[in-house]
Amino acid sequence: MATLAKLYPILKDLGLEDQKANEFVEIIDESRKEGLATREDIKDLEIRLVKWIIVLMIAQTSISIALLKLF
Repeated sequence: MATLAKLYPILKDLGLEDQKANEFVEIIDESRKEGLATREDIKDLEIRLVKWIIVLMIAQTSISIALLKLF
């Protein structure tokens, strides 16, 4: 929000009213936050990736053992 606070005086210099400049800054701040991942999102992704890696390692080991038994 500190960076967006710098936008407010610029909007005022361009001739926007206080209320309109403030609304503009709030809208930009809200839209900026919508696409961001939270720490919980990243932690959840990490847990899911670890699960997939473990499953794929087990599958790869099983395939390797099966191929070794064939030859």
